[in-house]
Amino acid sequence: MAQKRINKRMGLIFKKARTEQKLTYDELSEISGVSTRYIKEIENHGNVPSFEILKQLICALHIPSDQFFYENNHSDNLDYKRLQAYLSECSADQITTILAIVEAYLRTYKNPK
Repeated sequence: MAQKRINKRMGLIFKKARTEQKLTYDELSEISGVSTRYIKEIENHGNVPSFEILKQLICALHIPSDQFFYENNHSDNLDYKRLQAYLSECSADQITTILAIVEAYLRTYKNPK
């Protein structure tokens, strides 16, 4: 028998996005093509959806996917957002230079574990 995978964090992210957008389960189901029952299982029981269902819900709710794949995401941090804005204005050469600087900085100031 296949083991049911559980991820409560994922369910909370979807629930928060759905409620902030004032969508009912039925409305999200209609928009995403995912059954109401399965959305409830994801949100309330932490069921982990397939990649295709994950994609459908992310697109339907218009939420960034990074929070699912990068748990320590800093997207709420104002400095992080400013840095992203600056980087979006850089050329490929500037990005390469900035990346080298950041990598050197992290190697130099890496915290011992």
